[in-house]
Amino acid sequence: MKNVWDEHYLKNKSKLSFPDENLIRMLSRVNPPNKQALDFGSGSGRHIPLLLSHGFQVSASDSSIESVAQIKELSLPVTLHHTHSLPYPFSKGQFGLIVSWGVFHYNTKDLAKSMLVSLMDSLAPGGYLLGSIRANTDTHLKINGGKMNLADLQGGYAETYSEEDLRNFLKPFSEVEIGYSERTPLGRLEERICHWFFQAKK
Repeated sequence: MKNVWDEHYLKNKSKLSFPDENLIRMLSRVNPPNKQALDFGSGSGRHIPLLLSHGFQVSASDSSIESVAQIKELSLPVTLHHTHSLPYPFSKGQFGLIVSWGVFHYNTKDLAKSMLVSLMDSLAPGGYLLGSIRANTDTHLKINGGKMNLADLQGGYAETYSEEDLRNFLKPFSEVEIGYSERTPLGRLEERICHWFFQAKK
């Protein structure tokens, strides 16, 4: 049976082609200890070409089998994993860089913490986690009791994070820098799509 994310990645609107501009900027700021990168929660695979262009050997993973299947069809030089549950199939200290863009907030905060601990274990000393997470100022997801009320993600789970929540979440890292972005959907100026984005060094 397909989950909400399998259904989501069957829709044309989910097939994003271009990397997030904040991630592009952040990549120019870091110097990872090795050239192994993981795109964790890779979705449509939009960040894989960006990582490849920076000279990384790329692994990609997603909890959606549909996402993994679609990335496979792109025929990119990438190692694919279907990471539908813990434990993850990565080696200790394997990656110099992990990208997790818009992933953690689609899980309970307890599960997100367990995911973070596992990913941090697979990050090399001095490695970086670059990510984004939904801010508590967001109104677009229309979250009610943890459930989203968007047509294409109806019933899917999500939580939002305050700045304090995020700083507590990233406490295991030695260095953390945080940014914030806010935009509106076209024609719906009353709504807010809000994210924290962050750079965390092990």
